[in-house]
Amino acid sequence: MDYRGAANVAPKETSRARRYDIGTVIRYRVRGERDWHEGMTENISISGVLIRTARSLKPDTAIEMRFFLPVELQGECAAEVFCRGLVVRSSQAGGHDGEVIIAARIVHSRFLRQMGPRADLTGDFSNGSRRSQ
Repeated sequence: MDYRGAANVAPKETSRARRYDIGTVIRYRVRGERDWHEGMTENISISGVLIRTARSLKPDTAIEMRFFLPVELQGECAAEVFCRGLVVRSSQAGGHDGEVIIAARIVHSRFLRQMGPRADLTGDFSNGSRRSQ
């Protein structure tokens, strides 16, 4: 079939990845920079994350992100995730003084570690770690 015949074929519908309303602390930095910045996730999907923070980033900026998924699966909970991604958009958050919403597409992710079963988790990102009490 040539290119003219392909025009009669309906385009394949791409569905959007399911988003989960997970509000957790996220640390991010521009790839290649040393300093991490902190924000809060608004929602997370397999393909992206929406971050509320104080720092605006330009579209196509390569970033690295670290956050904990506070989800319990089969008695195990709170996996730490490391992602690389690209900023899709950055805009002022409505109604919040100086806050910015960053949408980032995840291009690579991996689990760094998983906390013990049913641990009481508290955040301590001042030293780059999270501890279990």
